[in-house]
Amino acid sequence: MGRQIDLLLPGLHWDTALKQLNDQEYRPKNLERVLGKAKIVAEPGTDLTTTLFSLFGVGVVADRDLPSGAVTAFTPDRQSDGDCWALATPVHLLADRDRLILIRLAPQSIESDYAQRLISRFNSHFETEGLSLVEVAQGQWCMKLSTLPDMTTSDIESVAGRHIETFMPSGRDSASWRGLLNEIQMLFYQEEMNQQRMLQGDSYVNGIWLSGFGVCPEIDNRYRALFGSHPLLSGLARLSKLLVSDPPSDIAEATAEDGNIAILFTDLLEAELNADTGAWVKALSETEQKLCDLLEVVDSAEDKLSIYTCKGYRFEVRKRGSIVNLFKGNKSLFQILGLVNSDRK
Repeated sequence: MGRQIDLLLPGLHWDTALKQLNDQEYRPKNLERVLGKAKIVAEPGTDLTTTLFSLFGVGVVADRDLPSGAVTAFTPDRQSDGDCWALATPVHLLADRDRLILIRLAPQSIESDYAQRLISRFNSHFETEGLSLVEVAQGQWCMKLSTLPDMTTSDIESVAGRHIETFMPSGRDSASWRGLLNEIQMLFYQEEMNQQRMLQGDSYVNGIWLSGFGVCPEIDNRYRALFGSHPLLSGLARLSKLLVSDPPSDIAEATAEDGNIAILFTDLLEAELNADTGAWVKALSETEQKLCDLLEVVDSAEDKLSIYTCKGYRFEVRKRGSIVNLFKGNKSLFQILGLVNSDRK
């Protein structure tokens, strides 16, 4: 019986890098030929969060967040039925005249002792309001709260590198939460470790970005194995009672599993969120090689491979014949992804 192999490549559709790539001599010709020959199918997921939830049977509900916080924070001993959580991503808010730009900090720059100092300060300050932070992974915090607010928020992917004004919470309860974000800025500014980091010229956390409010949903897991390094994927794995592993250097190790498989590569997305086109091109080259390796081990008669760009569609790839015969076509990656966008407008 054949398997479904889902390969998620968020960040592939970064317009800035694609335009620069289109003007360079380097072209990911193997990736271009694979995508150029694939069948394009519409998908509900328009970013990594909505795509992951969609693959686990959780759809978008109008005027409600997808519950990224509750899923990311989930462990059997941390949550009980009905607990409400939100993602609380530590960020740096950079003053730009009378506006603020959200800078997403590299997770490795937020050391555990530094994170715990800020979290402890937050928890002491907001204890009477029923708010508390926990660190679920390096650079990723979640906030527990007593009641679910009537509002919607924007994921960090949408806001990183941009002015925050148009991405602030909206809805009936949003005003108080906007005020809370300002209060957190003032609280973190007073932290001694932040004062030291400012003097030393080190990056520092002066705010958090709240998103993904909700409670743990019922999910529909169709996978036997999951590979990837991302807090939301890890939470979905725990809810599914599955282990999640880092993508192996030898992709054949991932496909050795029986049953459906999901593989998430986040290097392209990390480069986009950090506005690093050089890192994006490097990640693209590495991703292309991994795709070639994957095609070599996919069973041409049985297995199905889908590539998700997390932009509202997937590319269905069926390996027929040799890999050389599959690699035909001359459209650039910029043209292929641009044509898909044009078709969807």
